[in-house]
Amino acid sequence: MKNIQSVCENLLKPVKIVEGIVEKRQTLPILSNILIEQNGENVKFSATDLDIQISTEAPVGVAGVDTRFTVGASKLASILTALPATNEVQFDLGDRGLTISSNNGKFQLQTLSADEYPVLKESQWETTLFIPSRTLRYLLTMTAFAMASQDVRYYLNGVLFVVEGKKLRTVATDTHRLACCEVDVDDENTPMQAIIPRKTVRELIRLLPEDDTPVRVQFTDLQVCFSFGNITFMSKLIEGRFPDYKRVLPSQDTNPNALELEREAISNALRRVGIMTNEKFHGIRWILNGEGLQIQSTNSDHEEALERFDVPWTHDELDMGFNITYLLEVLGILKNKTVRFNFSTASGSVLITMPESQERFRYVVMPMRI
Repeated sequence: MKNIQSVCENLLKPVKIVEGIVEKRQTLPILSNILIEQNGENVKFSATDLDIQISTEAPVGVAGVDTRFTVGASKLASILTALPATNEVQFDLGDRGLTISSNNGKFQLQTLSADEYPVLKESQWETTLFIPSRTLRYLLTMTAFAMASQDVRYYLNGVLFVVEGKKLRTVATDTHRLACCEVDVDDENTPMQAIIPRKTVRELIRLLPEDDTPVRVQFTDLQVCFSFGNITFMSKLIEGRFPDYKRVLPSQDTNPNALELEREAISNALRRVGIMTNEKFHGIRWILNGEGLQIQSTNSDHEEALERFDVPWTHDELDMGFNITYLLEVLGILKNKTVRFNFSTASGSVLITMPESQERFRYVVMPMRI
């Protein structure tokens, strides 16, 4: 029976949207599949890993046909990717599974019953707000890189999303560094906060368009749902108490000694010095004194690298160590011309901000022993 027929690119787009959350190794075989639900010309594609669920729709079905089935996500995506974008593609569901036909090519895929496919149940949403896609993507991008990864303190493996009236804020930390980004919105919203899991954040950054498409965000204590365009993205939240980030965020008063550097120049210098760092710890020395800034590195083979910057420094000498990765990652996220470093003491945290931008971004990094 012919179920679905369209040009390849119209089928590939919804498949790629949902396929991104499917893990390659699954304890339940059906979780490696995409759920396809057809109601005439409208076809709904869904995928889940039991913590996240993504659904999207496309008008690629054959009129008068209603059916539900699941098929392997990776193989389906690979087939559609390999076919020319403008090729006509046909799905036929039969007793032997799913047959995909295109020109002179034919593929036979196994299917599993849609009745066995686990679906996350929607909650009775308690809080709803609307955010432009560009704004939400920016908030997540500016902090996601500082999330922990597989930390036993599970509340660190995500981004804290904070609503305070007309302010939206995202915060992420792995306890060695912390990123905080804040924007203003037009509407007054009910104060709340929730920890969005790492995988959810990464997938949202991948899917959110860089335009002003409105995103409806709905929360309960346990779940969040993002709806934009024809995509519905539902996720469990991380339970737990996020660290008191306001207590550890320094200000320009607590860190009064400022240094402004050209972002691209310092990034390039760090990459060069990084060639000679220890492969395990990636540590560099950062020395500020009356002669300017020196960035040094060495490794177990006693090889060295040195970069100098002729910058004014009238404060006490600072001799600090940093994990070079923590500096390069934030400099790669920022897009402005200059960055400001605010220091206190050699053992104190460093505040990094964007001096020429009105967007409120703060990044805190702790020094390390070299």
